[in-house]
Amino acid sequence: MKIYQINDTISDIFIQIVDKYALSHAISIPDSIIAATSIYYDIELYTSNLKDFNFIPGLKLYKSM
Repeated sequence: MKIYQINDTISDIFIQIVDKYALSHAISIPDSIIAATSIYYDIELYTSNLKDFNFIPGLKLYKSM
């Protein structure tokens, strides 16, 4: 397991996600932090809940073959 640190830039991305999607898509705070961290580190997010994340631009979702 790799641990990714949260920094000021991730916090800024998190705030943008919450501001834009909290009401329209009911994204939760933990999901917003996860998405912001994934965007910042430019890593694919592996989740079985695609509907919770697929509307966020710049977020790479893991696609299985």
